[in-house]
Amino acid sequence: MIKITQNGRPFDAKRFAADIEAKAIALGIKAIEEKARGAASSIVDPETGLHADVFVDRLPGNKVAIRTAGSPAFARLIEKRLGVDPGKVQVMNVADGAAHPKVYLAHASEDKARVRPVAEYLMANGVDVWFDEWEIDLGDSLRQKMEDGLGAMTHFVVVLTETSITKPWVAKEIDVGLVQQVGGKSRFVPLLVDLDPAKLSPFLQAMLFLKIDPASEADLKGLVDRLHGVSRKPALGEAPRYVQNALPGLQGLSSAAIAVGRHIVETSVNAMVVDPAVTLEDLQGALDLATDDLRIALLDLKDAGYLREMNVRGHYAPQPALFVDFDEAFMPFSPSADAVVLANRMVTGDDRAIDTKGLAEELKWEPRRINSAICYLERVGAIRTRTALASAPWRAVQLVRTDETLRFARNHA
Repeated sequence: MIKITQNGRPFDAKRFAADIEAKAIALGIKAIEEKARGAASSIVDPETGLHADVFVDRLPGNKVAIRTAGSPAFARLIEKRLGVDPGKVQVMNVADGAAHPKVYLAHASEDKARVRPVAEYLMANGVDVWFDEWEIDLGDSLRQKMEDGLGAMTHFVVVLTETSITKPWVAKEIDVGLVQQVGGKSRFVPLLVDLDPAKLSPFLQAMLFLKIDPASEADLKGLVDRLHGVSRKPALGEAPRYVQNALPGLQGLSSAAIAVGRHIVETSVNAMVVDPAVTLEDLQGALDLATDDLRIALLDLKDAGYLREMNVRGHYAPQPALFVDFDEAFMPFSPSADAVVLANRMVTGDDRAIDTKGLAEELKWEPRRINSAICYLERVGAIRTRTALASAPWRAVQLVRTDETLRFARNHA
């Protein structure tokens, strides 16, 4: 009688098929990871001229999330290389509302020579300007072009001079700008150039206006600041590290999810694969949160690629991304900064592979700290690691230098 076994166990056709499917999916996801990193490896961020870090994180449901610390322009380039829709590559550390202001610049034709330098200065400083001589060509519909410009604006800027306040056409443009402001579609910004405010209509006199000299860079900078929403208040300092909740990488997570993630990284001994494994009951005893909030928090962290559900139902283990982002927020060390130190140490030495334990002793780092930095370097594809069954307390027994390590170190020099 012939017995067929699989991994030392009696052969089971369903289990065999499931294993084959799981291995095929794993290979497919790995191919996606390599393709994403490959797409990013040969291009530089157009805003910095450097290769930006790209994170590829596995999500439940055999999906991956691609995130970058680069600019939105860099993310769009990666999407083109991958052939995916815009928005598929997520941009980290970018606040909402970062789009360029769009200005409709109303003025009298006689003032064009004085207004043109203002338009050029705004364009050079991140303000998209609708200026008639740039927008209207021969044969274009004047009305249609102006309506297009007025419809897309975030700010209606009118240059008020001795000449422009007498022009019926400028007055009509002002009416449109005021209607847009009342409707909440744009901001109305009057600019006074060599004009006594007393000559304005009573309505315009009651508005906050700016007196500028088009030849004064200080005046033009003040206008740029206003259009970009730069406050005149003193800069707000950072909150103490221990109360920061919305640091880069954690934006969009609920306060409950942040509390759970923080608890896990702060109780982790060495940032290993199941260090710690948590359950809903564990968290109920450790955190003052409602049960339903905890359930949703665990689901959010799992869907974001920070946790994975273990084979034992209801048990969750941290993914490397959790240590990278949450350690950055709540631990007394910085995984991103430590990753640079590790990469520099690896590329300056002669050895291609370095023992993790010896390197930690050289740097005087505990396993918890160096393991977090290893998570960062693995997450951006900057190193290879060698593991062993008895590797604890190290995530890897050796760190292997690659060309990606060299590029990472050079980009962060």
